[in-house]
Amino acid sequence: MQISHALLKQIEDQRLSSTEVGAQMQATVQAIAAQLGLSLRAPPPWPTTCCGRGCGTCVWEAYYYALDWWREDALEAVRAAGFGVASSPIAP
Repeated sequence: MQISHALLKQIEDQRLSSTEVGAQMQATVQAIAAQLGLSLRAPPPWPTTCCGRGCGTCVWEAYYYALDWWREDALEAVRAAGFGVASSPIAP
């Protein structure tokens, strides 16, 4: 996988609106981190207590908020690892 500024920006701007999008984003970020030899903290666990009634403060809202925070931390670590050295594996 070619790691680029554009790819990181795409991941950063991705709207986490479904479990499929969230899972794909996690997999991509973890693959990038592995390619750079980084160990990231675990992403938030999937909610298991949703009742499916459309509550105003659904557990899924909290999950997406936590997943967004995980993404920010992970991308920060990726950028620090990839841009802090002269032989950066991240393409412009």
